[in-house]
Amino acid sequence: MSKKVTRLYAQFQPEHYQLALTLDKDAMAFHGTVTVRGKKIGRPSQRLTFHQKDLKITSATIVKHDKKGDVSLPIKRINNQNSFDEVRLHTGGMVYPGQYTVVMEFNGKITKHMNGIYPCFFTHDGQDKKLLATQFESHFARNAFPCIDEPEAKATFDLTLTSPVGETVISNTPVKEHHEKDKLQTNSFETTPKMSTYLLAFVLGEMGYEEGTTKSGTVIRSYATPDNARFAKSSVQDAVKIVEFFEDYFAIPYPLQKLDMVALPDFTVGAMENWGLMTFRESILLVDEESTSIESRQVSALVICHEVSHQWFGNLVTMKWWDDLWLNESFANMMEYRGVDAIFPEWNIWEQFVSHESVSAKRRDSLSDVQPVHIDVNHPEEINTVFDPSIVYAKGGTLLHMLMHYLGEDVFRKGLQAYFKQHQYGNTQAADLWTAFSKASGQDIDSFMENWLSKPGYPLVDVDWKPGAPELNLSQQRFLSDPTSKDAAKTIWQVPLAPTVPLMPSILKTVRSQAHVEKADQVLMLNHNGTSYFVPRYSNADHLEKIRQAISDKKVSDIDRLLLLDNYILLQRGGMAETVELLDLVSSYKDEPNENVWGLLSMSIGEVRRLIESDDKINDKLNTMVQELVTPLLPKFGWDDKPSDTTHTLRMRGLVYSLAVGAQDRATIDTALHRFAKLKKPSDLPASTRSVSYFAAARYGKEADFQKLLHLYRTIPSHDEKEETAAGFTAAKKPAQIKELLAMLMTKDIRNQDLPHMIAWMLRNRYARANTWQWVQDNWQWLVDELSGDKQYDTLPRYSGSVFSNTAELQSYTAFFEPKKSEIALQRAIVLGEQEIRGRIAWRERNEAAVKKYLS
Repeated sequence: MSKKVTRLYAQFQPEHYQLALTLDKDAMAFHGTVTVRGKKIGRPSQRLTFHQKDLKITSATIVKHDKKGDVSLPIKRINNQNSFDEVRLHTGGMVYPGQYTVVMEFNGKITKHMNGIYPCFFTHDGQDKKLLATQFESHFARNAFPCIDEPEAKATFDLTLTSPVGETVISNTPVKEHHEKDKLQTNSFETTPKMSTYLLAFVLGEMGYEEGTTKSGTVIRSYATPDNARFAKSSVQDAVKIVEFFEDYFAIPYPLQKLDMVALPDFTVGAMENWGLMTFRESILLVDEESTSIESRQVSALVICHEVSHQWFGNLVTMKWWDDLWLNESFANMMEYRGVDAIFPEWNIWEQFVSHESVSAKRRDSLSDVQPVHIDVNHPEEINTVFDPSIVYAKGGTLLHMLMHYLGEDVFRKGLQAYFKQHQYGNTQAADLWTAFSKASGQDIDSFMENWLSKPGYPLVDVDWKPGAPELNLSQQRFLSDPTSKDAAKTIWQVPLAPTVPLMPSILKTVRSQAHVEKADQVLMLNHNGTSYFVPRYSNADHLEKIRQAISDKKVSDIDRLLLLDNYILLQRGGMAETVELLDLVSSYKDEPNENVWGLLSMSIGEVRRLIESDDKINDKLNTMVQELVTPLLPKFGWDDKPSDTTHTLRMRGLVYSLAVGAQDRATIDTALHRFAKLKKPSDLPASTRSVSYFAAARYGKEADFQKLLHLYRTIPSHDEKEETAAGFTAAKKPAQIKELLAMLMTKDIRNQDLPHMIAWMLRNRYARANTWQWVQDNWQWLVDELSGDKQYDTLPRYSGSVFSNTAELQSYTAFFEPKKSEIALQRAIVLGEQEIRGRIAWRERNEAAVKKYLS
């Protein structure tokens, strides 16, 4: 366990900050003054302590306010405790509880790491330019000014920024006063609501914008660098609708006058919910109507909806400490789908929620030492490690989706509205939310949710039922992807069974139970439409055969069809089924019409391919099987997008063609290469199948095709299109091309924000894996220098651990990362990486020979 830091809010509670900063982009430096009004609490002491990181505090004053008047306390010493991220203001006398005003002058450096105050680089009119932006979550406000940098320390802020004239300057609230003098402008902003330090934000530089207004009068703007501002229209349209939806859904108006969104050229995460000033990666916020794929269009809407929901979940009501981060992120994860479903019902987005979020959560959550949703956080360096997207976001969101269906949405919504009304502008813990739901539902929600939240993992529910019988037998145990692991806690969950036919009872609360089956002649499946969170195992052969027949007869819902595949992927990983059973099941999905189900079919095929990837002859056998599934579908969809295409058609077209190329269908590869040869700019190819041509060009094309992809990447302005191009060229298989790509990682061609994804794509490419892993080891110190302190830092051991599956690779991984377990920021990812590899080795030993025999 890491050392536990002292909570500074326990000794001083800020109420209001006046913060003035002067920013010098050329010198990459800033200086400022902060005036903090607040309350000293607890025992008398001879100092006041604030957070700061890499700042130089040049002067300080402390004034005590009481009925007798103001009294200045002499400052004896300003002590920067850098190992604690603190500045300690020592006084000549005692500091007693009461009201104080503290003034500190300071200066600091603007650094390349994408937190605190940092630069974003772009080119306009042939000149190199930069924006200055902030990223204060989770604990980086202290990099910009001395403060109490904890989520519970909510205060109001008056911000004043001095910067060069001629640039746009925006912050959480509108500009109150603007002055210009000597080529400098000073902008003072309206007072913010009471909020946590991590939500304070500003951006300054050359930007353009698109604008819209909600029905209630909130002005919404979407900003981007001058050449990209024209791609901001779609995000404004989405945000207007989403704000209106949530104002109605939560029954509390959006509480600020305006809502800005900014596409940043350099940004470590996907987006950030700063109150009134949300920041995004360009590839997420900006949509080119001529060339953006439907997948990117949907991601943009989902992430905007996620960040807008945070204006209530997280900003209006905030967790007390980072151990309840899920109160922010799990809700935003679920509500992004709820909001998008409301404004784009034709997308059937809940299918993607199950196929993306629930599927991702169950894979990560099957590791024995995975974190629970609610986890103790003792030290700031642990905070970034708990932002596990598969747990705090995907699992937490799936649990809340389960709770919404368990309670019914009307009751769920009633509980949320009461929660917001009672706790607005305050801080909460999990119990506060469960109290609101319990009152709304008349049930004990705290007990129902306790183990789901506080324990890692999820249950495997054994279902023993002979079709037609009036009773079925149920039992539960924790599901683990490595069968040699043990559930030390022996957790028992309260499991909503979510059956397709009525069961009595419909919830499993004990290790074993029986249930009465109504309509016993119908197809019985559990976790219907993904409205619970467990893996059912149908142990009766007749029962399983009836389900398979119903799938063939198209009598099973789309989500239930994809979940059955997902269940078998997991069961064969956990030693409770064989991979050849998964292959047999795949054959039941001939003529499958649904794109999200095809996503799980693709995942199933990828699972099998992992076992045989080094055996070209057996790979050819699997390719033949995949071609037989996929090629009959190709004429139905064709290569080109049409105005009449539905969302499903657009997504399905891209998936079936990518599967065909992945299965080395020669005719499809040749057509993809022929189409790529005609391309001069991305929009020359339809968005649905463009990435298929990129992959074919990199994997099967000539050297000129590979170099054309690199040139495209270096010259196209759209970051979304850059990501698509990179996903293509990292599929290269020729050693010289792989060597060129690895050398490219350390050049200006690759932004730091994109480094981890590039490394991940190359590790997943079996032709590039060994060289990429060696490159990571050889250049580790450079990666540390570039990424440490970044939220993506711990993805390096995570991505490496996700691809290895033999003993030699485990030994290499452990030898390299074992000495790095002392780093708090990496420890959890390394442990889980080792567990994942061990589980995969055991899975390979159980199934490799049988799969090769089956395919032969």
